[in-house]
Amino acid sequence: MTEKLSFESDNIFNVLADMDREAVDSLPFGAILLDRDGTILEYNLTEGQMTGTDPRYVIGQNFFRDVAPCTVNPEFYGRFAEGFEKDELDTVFEYTFDYQMTPQRVKVYMRKVGGEDSVWILVKRL
Repeated sequence: MTEKLSFESDNIFNVLADMDREAVDSLPFGAILLDRDGTILEYNLTEGQMTGTDPRYVIGQNFFRDVAPCTVNPEFYGRFAEGFEKDELDTVFEYTFDYQMTPQRVKVYMRKVGGEDSVWILVKRL
């Protein structure tokens, strides 16, 4: 299943909902699930390898405060917060991660999980 799933797949979020932890870890791009407060619920192995972060240690931490404070700005966190406020979040944008790492240009796909208070953030290195 994961070999057919790409960052640009139209049904990516439907497929993600049915994937087990091992399948999410094997995706060729980062996948992070946050609750509405920014607490990390899932952080896949691929994202951990790209950032040098052990996923086991970031689960339960706040993404914006503890893991990626470089995202606390209108471009990233602003979209996240506004998406929850309006109850609609489905956006793709380019961004540069630079917190305690060599700056990395990425494409970010952020989407609120239907009927839940959580957001998938998918990250593809450019």
